[in-house]
Amino acid sequence: MPRLSAAAAAVVVTLMLAGCAGGGDDAAPTSPSSSAPPLVKVPAASSRPLDADAHVPRPRQIDEHDASAVALAWAELSYCYDTAYDAYPHAARLRAARYLTPEKAAMARSYSPASGPGAQWNTWASHRAWTQAHAALADPDEEAEPDTGTRAYRVVSVDGTAHGRDGWKGPGPRLHAYLTLTRNGKDAPWRVRENDVVEAVTPPSNRP
Repeated sequence: MPRLSAAAAAVVVTLMLAGCAGGGDDAAPTSPSSSAPPLVKVPAASSRPLDADAHVPRPRQIDEHDASAVALAWAELSYCYDTAYDAYPHAARLRAARYLTPEKAAMARSYSPASGPGAQWNTWASHRAWTQAHAALADPDEEAEPDTGTRAYRVVSVDGTAHGRDGWKGPGPRLHAYLTLTRNGKDAPWRVRENDVVEAVTPPSNRP
């Protein structure tokens, strides 16, 4: 019996040592990514309510049964900013949500910017500038399908100018917006369902 106990003890010790040696292999390895903090979007600053001094266009009466008129009205509201009131460009998109489909408008209202507004916006903001967006219909894409009673395609060009409250003047938004508009029937108003925006290169602007 004493020899059996010694042998059993030796087996137990061996198993314990093996378990200790294998513990590091079975444990989940620590990778650099596991210790990195998760990516968190920084909430954007809140925009100020518009008042009489705000230089943004008010919604105007248009023929909402005309797809071109809706496309131009959407572009005008989407790219007219006032940095004294708007904390980021998306504030203007929200003003234009009236011309979006309900689904697209809901997406716009739930959107949260993942980064800052950019260098051009910072230049405008340094002058407390507002932008004027001159929207015009451009030639349609050659591959665009012809309009139907419930679907239309429009290309809108925007050439904007920025005006600072300190007298400064510089380039504003410059882009082409490729829009898909839809409606539920011939008596329903047109609404923007999809928009693909290609921004043009703007010349650098000297900051004060």
